[in-house]
Amino acid sequence: ADFQFKDIRTVAYHLFGEERRDLIPSKPKKVNLNFRSHSGILHVASAVLECLFSAFPHSVDQMISDQALFQGPRPSLLYKVRAESLYEVSQKVEGVVFITHDDNVSCLRRLLQQYPLVFGIREAKGLEFQSVVIVDFFGGLPKMYQKAWRDLLLGRTN
Repeated sequence: ADFQFKDIRTVAYHLFGEERRDLIPSKPKKVNLNFRSHSGILHVASAVLECLFSAFPHSVDQMISDQALFQGPRPSLLYKVRAESLYEVSQKVEGVVFITHDDNVSCLRRLLQQYPLVFGIREAKGLEFQSVVIVDFFGGLPKMYQKAWRDLLLGRTN
């Protein structure tokens, strides 16, 4: 579903009219203090959202960036990492979770010598982990979507 909250209010106004304003949802309160993620994660998320807002200005409600209660390191982005390096991470970082596309889970588990904390995106959705490595996120997408993300992240949107 693709909608903005103001669209819901408009439809409700047309359905119920001025005389039944009590049935029209009030404007949502915007809360931008995030209690769950540290500043490093939120800064990266904010940068990605800015790219999306720029490329698709009318597709989502734009809000101010979330603020964190805690400072934290900015996530790292690694390119062309060898399987042996990922295996070393699995041995050295206690409880690290690897997330990949659902279709790649069994392959990644084999590469990590049956490391148990390997999940697909759908399996990990809604769960919280202390240390996460996202493996081959863009490589697992169809080629046409890889190009769109590459262009977006490199600022080549027209």
